[in-house]
Amino acid sequence: MGKVKRNAPCPCGSGKKYKKCCGNKVVDFPTELAAKEAKQIQEDLVEYAFTVHRESISGFINQHDFLSTMDRQTKDISVFNLGIWGIFFHPLAGGKTIFEEYLQKKGDSITRPKTREIVESWKSMTPALLLLKDMKEAVIHFEDVITKKQFDVEMDVTSQDLPPVGSLILGYPIHEAEKAEFFMQFTIFPVKRTEELISKVKTYADAAVKNGKTPEDFMKQEFNNVLFALLAEKDEQPQQAEPVQESSVEWANDMEKETAAAIEKGMSGDEYPNELIPAVIDIWKSFCEKKSPVIRKPEAFAAAVEYYVNAISLNGATVSQAKLAKKYGVSASTISSRYKEIESTLQDEADRFAQSLTS
Repeated sequence: MGKVKRNAPCPCGSGKKYKKCCGNKVVDFPTELAAKEAKQIQEDLVEYAFTVHRESISGFINQHDFLSTMDRQTKDISVFNLGIWGIFFHPLAGGKTIFEEYLQKKGDSITRPKTREIVESWKSMTPALLLLKDMKEAVIHFEDVITKKQFDVEMDVTSQDLPPVGSLILGYPIHEAEKAEFFMQFTIFPVKRTEELISKVKTYADAAVKNGKTPEDFMKQEFNNVLFALLAEKDEQPQQAEPVQESSVEWANDMEKETAAAIEKGMSGDEYPNELIPAVIDIWKSFCEKKSPVIRKPEAFAAAVEYYVNAISLNGATVSQAKLAKKYGVSASTISSRYKEIESTLQDEADRFAQSLTS
């Protein structure tokens, strides 16, 4: 292939001129760009589901009684997995899944063919329980415990600790550009529980296959049983985030409490005086009482609260959403959406909160 002229259409398929697309980037090639865009679409899809179909997805998740017996961190893992399962495999009243509806409404905005190909491939995604068989550098060889399929996943050693050989991994394998990956995140179980957990899950899987289901159909249709088998017992939990400090404030649920802890952690240090924290937690408490928010990722609301505090502060302090996105590990668009939700809910109390922050 010869050199692409600057004013020629970009070969990546974006529809832009080469000089204003890949020709204007130093290292990003079309496949890398497509993978980055696909990751952003993952976030946008989940944001769409928990915003547009908030009641539907929350009702679907909360119908699983076993959640009430779990501790906070195990419940968070289960809620995430049930949420993704609901988005892709459970139709809405009109017969379409949330993912299918999202593609119908927003698919035209995905202009790069390679990105579109990646997103379309999610239609065949299946939740999986994987056994880590081998590892060479950052490429991990897995065997699907239920289907026995073999495949490799490339994982970034700079951004996460690689699990040891023999570990069980629960997640949603997908293909992004030229490599296999997981949809958003995955869960690692201790090696010493591998045999026990495989036995529990196979009890459900064998019964389903005996009743005429394929292993793939079992994972798609009875994934809640897989979660129950893996997570319902409390003798030893999968890897999880560090515990949240206890607070004297009473919260309606663990996610509100975890968000409060994320706010306190994020606003502690040299940027803000320690005496400001109780006033900020009061803002979050007021919002929760008025709105009863559905919280998928506490850091998203924590970032939005910090942005709201800066926006209403009489001191005129400002912080960008981009900076907060990097600080809390969420997207700027998510912070913007959550901020607007907080601002509209607390608009009648903004002056009072501003005074409390500067008093």
